[in-house]
Amino acid sequence: MASIRDVAKRAGVGIGTVSRVLNGEKGVKAETRENVLDAIRSLDYKRNSLAVSFRKNENKIAALLVPVIDHPFFSKLAYYIEDELDKNGYSLLISSSQNRQSKEYAMIEKLKKKDVDGIIFVTHYDYKDEELSKYPVVSIDRHFDNVPFVTSDNFDSSVRACEWLVAAGCKKIAYLGGKTLVESEVMERERAYRETMKKHGLPEIVQCEVVIHGGEQPLVEALFAAHPDLDGVFVSGDTMTNLIFRHCECCGIAIPQRLKVASYDGVQVKTGEMKDKIAYVEQPVEQLGRETARALLKKIRGEEVPLKTVLPAKFVQYDVKGVSAPEHV
Repeated sequence: MASIRDVAKRAGVGIGTVSRVLNGEKGVKAETRENVLDAIRSLDYKRNSLAVSFRKNENKIAALLVPVIDHPFFSKLAYYIEDELDKNGYSLLISSSQNRQSKEYAMIEKLKKKDVDGIIFVTHYDYKDEELSKYPVVSIDRHFDNVPFVTSDNFDSSVRACEWLVAAGCKKIAYLGGKTLVESEVMERERAYRETMKKHGLPEIVQCEVVIHGGEQPLVEALFAAHPDLDGVFVSGDTMTNLIFRHCECCGIAIPQRLKVASYDGVQVKTGEMKDKIAYVEQPVEQLGRETARALLKKIRGEEVPLKTVLPAKFVQYDVKGVSAPEHV
């Protein structure tokens, strides 16, 4: 196997010059650079990326912190983040923390010790005392002081969903969602619901609490126990929408004939039994994952990253008699 010394000898230059060419540094004459590249190709030289990372104090490892990984949205998001990082020579370490904040603190310590090069946060917890802006950290939806985050247009797309329920003739529309312990763009969905209800003079019925993933069923049951005559629901995520669908099946509530439902995310809704029965806001999951990964790579390289990046979401509806809006809004 050829070494960097072999390349330098073949090109008639010093090892330092070969290194500058490999690192894409300036200050090397075009003719010299071409001679080095020719030597690399003819010798089939393969760089030791592990050794390079060690010398640069890089591990080429990024971390993703999510509440749970066995979740349609989070698992799909992780796939695109990992794929984008892999294209740039990075591996992804995933930590599923749920109600174990200690796992997230452990990962922050790894970042401080440079055991990982950067972290993407999708967490339920706040870290005001950690000064995360000092490190290569990017968030999805969540707000941390001076930490860049990527999100979809939660408010505008949620307004479209709520307006669709009103246009479909619903008079008693509820909002069902979960809260996080950190400020999040997700709460814009509830704000959109409240403003739409006020606009049309309709009552505000909100069932929204801090809940761990897997513990949403009591919220669904409490909502229908308190308001059995609902004719519309806007739901902040597919997991709760699926629970509503099952609840209505068991209780003989016909969707969409008796109860119309609009959901945020759309990962689960657009296939299977719920397809064409529930309208949904479809987040651009692939773009969300890739844009977040790119933002983190820029932070690792010390480049400027916008504090907030908003991606458009699409509202997808089924045909409702008397509602003439297009299928994709």
